[in-house]
Amino acid sequence: MSFRFLFLVSSYLLIFLGMFGLFMTEEISLPYLALAATGFLFAVAREARGGKALLPPLVQNFVLAAVFIHALLQIFVLRELPLIALAQFLLALQAVKLLAPKKGKDWSLLYLLSFFSILSASALSVELFFAGVFVAYLFLAPWVLVLFQLKGGAEAAGADPNQEPRLLSWRLFRLIASINFVLFAFTLLLFVTFPRIGGGLFGDVWASGSAVIGFSDHLALGEVSKIQRNGAVAMRVTLSRPPDQGEKELYWRGIALDHFDGRKWQKSTSDTVTVRRVGETYRLRAPVERRSALIHQKIILEPTGSTALFALSKPVMISGRLGYLILDSMGNVLTLHPFPFQISYEVLSYLEPGWNDEPPGKNFLQLPDLHPRIASLSRQITAGLSDDYEKARALDRYLRENYRYTLEDLPVADEDPLAAFLLDVKQGNCEFFASSMAIMLRSQGIPARVVNGYLGGEWNPYGEYYLIRQSNAHSWVEVYLPGQGWIRFDPTPSVPRGRAQALFSSFTQLADFLRLNWYRYVINFGLADQYQIFKVLRRPHNWLGGGQRGLSLGDLRTRFTANPRGWAELGALILALPLIWIGLRKLRRGRKALSRITPHQATERYRRFLRLCARRGFKKATGETADEFGRRISRDRGALVSEFTSLYQQVRFSSPNDFSADLKQMDELLIDLRKTKPWLETRS
Repeated sequence: MSFRFLFLVSSYLLIFLGMFGLFMTEEISLPYLALAATGFLFAVAREARGGKALLPPLVQNFVLAAVFIHALLQIFVLRELPLIALAQFLLALQAVKLLAPKKGKDWSLLYLLSFFSILSASALSVELFFAGVFVAYLFLAPWVLVLFQLKGGAEAAGADPNQEPRLLSWRLFRLIASINFVLFAFTLLLFVTFPRIGGGLFGDVWASGSAVIGFSDHLALGEVSKIQRNGAVAMRVTLSRPPDQGEKELYWRGIALDHFDGRKWQKSTSDTVTVRRVGETYRLRAPVERRSALIHQKIILEPTGSTALFALSKPVMISGRLGYLILDSMGNVLTLHPFPFQISYEVLSYLEPGWNDEPPGKNFLQLPDLHPRIASLSRQITAGLSDDYEKARALDRYLRENYRYTLEDLPVADEDPLAAFLLDVKQGNCEFFASSMAIMLRSQGIPARVVNGYLGGEWNPYGEYYLIRQSNAHSWVEVYLPGQGWIRFDPTPSVPRGRAQALFSSFTQLADFLRLNWYRYVINFGLADQYQIFKVLRRPHNWLGGGQRGLSLGDLRTRFTANPRGWAELGALILALPLIWIGLRKLRRGRKALSRITPHQATERYRRFLRLCARRGFKKATGETADEFGRRISRDRGALVSEFTSLYQQVRFSSPNDFSADLKQMDELLIDLRKTKPWLETRS
């Protein structure tokens, strides 16, 4: 393998890693992706064929100026996010430089651009794939830089790197491997010890955050069906205990809505209060005596574009780095602004039915212009029932048994979609079922509201957590019953929601578990984690586990007194430790002697030779090699000098071996040089 081939493959691979990191963020526009990919492929093809550069210097400068002006227009005129504009500018620069002639400084610029590409990718993506790209870049970059320095040094000396086989030796590979190991260890140390700050490197102004289709403060009929077609991850939840036996499904409450205009649900009021917090803990309502215990949830929420925080049923306490939280009269827990990045928080919730808030207002009885047959159908279903709970059960049962669930052919285009669902097509998805039940209850004078959130989730056995996808999006109804509070009803027929479990294979479960740990221990690594690490390091007696905690010298004495044989074992161990230490030191010294003593002895003999030459009027110049010095002083009668120089270089720069005979011969040559003077007669 030639040096040029290895250098080009390594360099282009490093550039590819920088580009690939930006490609995978899914934040770069298609024209820039196409430009970068085209430039890279054409450059590789040109190098393989040995052709000339495609862009002359003048055209290159013109294109670079155009790319720079376009980047400024993106930021200041088109209002593109600065970090994305910068990433696209980096890709365009690399494409231009790849197609242009490349000398030493051009390769340096390409390496620098690839480094900034990796840096930009780290700010635009938090996905697990970036870990692989970053580690590959971390190990490849030192190798490429060393090859680049060797190439530059050889060319500066007037030599062809391809004709220098000594450049690619196993010693070089071992050196780079050692450098990579040190760099990786230093990177881990820096990651753990570097102080964490509240904001990111570029802040929200620079970064976009990749929000998926999610929830907002309104719900249009047919909107949830769009979300349910999206298989992206919405959140991951770890529970402190399994749900109660009576809780067949997990309802992740997001936002409740009370006003319906015939097509869309939204909040009619903006009455909110700021949740009081102590540190990072927010108390939503005081816990009360209930039959069921509180359930603790650890939630990692992906960006949804909504200000709503999700939790099981009735949350009473939330903790996390969330800033200000607000709570409205319908129990919705909201942040001030949607988070553009992943967040994590913990919740304490009750699961049992009943939401004992204040009696509802008239807004929960509001009705749009209804088709007369809807109210008539509602009265027909609840005929003969006087209890509100029984009426709600009757409507719930009627919708479940007489209507079909589907995501296709929804009556969203009809003039009255709710009437079309109830009276004509009799099929729809969850928001049609929930809206119909809520409106039919209101037509009977029973307060009701629609709730939007998630239902169920996929159990991941590797991490023991629930994975909730956007396809788990769901709508249901909360009905107010005197003396009981707000009770949940779900009139949607039981259907497979989200992806089938069979499709969620063991491999994808393991991949998601790894992704979760990447988020937890890398992306969300913070001051609390640093504190825990330093706390453990300060208590070495805890490193071996909880079984050794609190073990005192008195406990040890008691154990050994109870078992006299233990004293003999302890004594043997104490005596063996110094012997092991001495043996290891001798072994280490023996290895060092093999690798260092011989070169050191050769260097000492060569120094004696230089002192001898200096006394005879020959002084070695700075920067002059041993060969050059030997040729200068020996001329045509310096066979002794040439032989001595050759022996010195062989012993000094060869791999560890036994050179006792060569060292002895060097001593004999030194004696002959002191006695022989003809080699000095040619001094100039």
